This record gives sequence, structure tokens and C-alpha cells, in this order.
Amino acid sequence: MISTTLNYDTIAPDYNQRYPATQQWERGQALLELALGLKAQTILEVGSGTGYWLNLLHQVTNGLYGLDYSMGMIQQAREQPATLHLARGTGTQLPYQSGTFDLIYCVDAIHHFGDHRAFIREASRLLKPDGALAVIGHDPHSAETSSWYIYNYFDTVYDTDLRRYPAGTSVMKWMEQDGFKDISSQTVERIHNIHVGDAVLKDPFIKHNATSQLALLSEEIYQAGMKRINEALADAKTKNERIIFRSEINVKMFLGFK
Repeated sequence: MISTTLNYDTIAPDYNQRYPATQQWERGQALLELALGLKAQTILEVGSGTGYWLNLLHQVTNGLYGLDYSMGMIQQAREQPATLHLARGTGTQLPYQSGTFDLIYCVDAIHHFGDHRAFIREASRLLKPDGALAVIGHDPHSAETSSWYIYNYFDTVYDTDLRRYPAGTSVMKWMEQDGFKDISSQTVERIHNIHVGDAVLKDPFIKHNATSQLALLSEEIYQAGMKRINEALADAKTKNERIIFRSEINVKMFLGFK
């Protein structure tokens, strides 16, 4: 079985390569609109990584808190322009007083928390009345959520994602069990990237350390996937055919209010 635990300290220095300046991140806009609507004064991102998403919220409040297990990621987050209150910890035991935050969220991170249910429970404890929890990311359990060429060319990646990601329906059920109200699911970003032929080799997400999906792979398995892609490119060239590599992912926000 492939490991589902990744040492982010080793990839932290290069992690922001996944956020090219040319990419418009609609999930960030959705998060900003949520924070503005709440008039949030205290915001916590769990799995805050390099602080990329927290930095977007500096125009809402200075009360920006980030929690991450990786000291390497925390060091990167300290370089953000916004003043961030950063701490090391896990998503299942959040080191803050009850009723502290107006907004708690995670972006592409809940699959790293291990006990997803415990994270929802902890978020409920930390939120103020009428505060909100937003879980943002893609749901590989949902057939309409994603079609990603990475799943097709690299062994074990899809099966590993099914093990480590909670289903969106489960997230919403846990929210309900912990007393959240007005629970909803909405698509906040539609990623539609088409790479034609050799252009796929310039996709920043195809690098071994760009995403946890590929970073979890051994060098042997990663190179085997790259070999399949190069063989597909060579075969298409021989046949004078056009080969397309698709990244079509619906990013969801599962939202609940205290």
C-alpha cells in the first residue's frame, strides 16, 4: 500500500510553483466573499501551508491565524506580505480556546488531517455563534467532480485519493451532527485546463513535488508515469494524431454555520 503521509518540509521551498501568476483562483474569490459577508474579525486556516490563501484575506482583517504541521511550510508563510499568526499543530487537536473564530476554513487540506471527523468537531468547538466552517477542495468520490489525466497515467494515485479524501456527503453529515446549520455544497471553481501534445510537459502540476498526489509516489512509480505520458506523445506523433491531456476539476465548498 502506498503511503498517504507526506513530509511537506522537503517540498516547502518549491510549493508555490503550483500558484502561477497567470492562474485565476475562483476559490480564493469565494473565500474572500465569505469572509466579507461574515465581517470576520478572526479567521483560522487549518493546513495553511505557505499562507497563500490567508494572505488574500488581509483586506478583511488583521486577525489571520494559520495552523500547519510542517515547519517548512510555516517558514514559507512567514514571508507573506500580510501579518499572519502562525502555529504548528494538527487538524484534529486545534490549540485554541473555544469560541475564538468567526471563520475557519481549509483549502485542499482536509485529506491530510487523518481523522476528518475530529477536525469538523474541533472546528465546531472553536467557532463563535453564527461563525462559519468552509471545507474547500475536490471530491474524488464524486463522478462529476473530476477528470484528471494524472489519475490515468500514474499508478495508485486515484486509489490513494479515494482513501485519504472524505466524501463530500460525509463532510456535510458530520457538520449536521455537530450542530451546524444552513449546510450547503457549491462549486466555487471549475478548473478546465487542456494540454495539447508536448504542452503537458510544461504543466506545473506534473512535477514530482508540485502536488501531494505525485509527491507521495516513489521515484520509480513517478518515472513510470512520465514514461507512459512520453510514450503516448510519441505514439500520437507517429500516427500524426492530436493528443489531449485534460484537467477538468470542480472545486467544491462545503459550508456550514454555527
